[in-house]
Amino acid sequence: MSGRKEYSLQLTINHHQIKRVIIDQHYKIKHPDVTDEIILDLIRTIDGEDYPIEDERGDFQYFTAEPVFKDDSPYRLVMVLCVFEDYLGVINAFRVDRSKYE
Repeated sequence: MSGRKEYSLQLTINHHQIKRVIIDQHYKIKHPDVTDEIILDLIRTIDGEDYPIEDERGDFQYFTAEPVFKDDSPYRLVMVLCVFEDYLGVINAFRVDRSKYE
């Protein structure tokens, strides 16, 4: 499963004004229980948050948000920001062990 889907969504993450979310579809291979709608719901909950940058490559900043909750289930979001663009890229998203957060 390849490709990317783009959605209009306005939010702020790491002090960047975001207007679009681009979701890489390869997450579906190992995590078929996750959908783009779940990912968008998770992203809405992190609006206004700041996360440490884990890696930088050129104009791209990579970071992770965990736990992010939906329906009391914790998830990990692996994302990328382009310093000069208005989008948030979602590289991967999946549920994580609940016992880690109880």
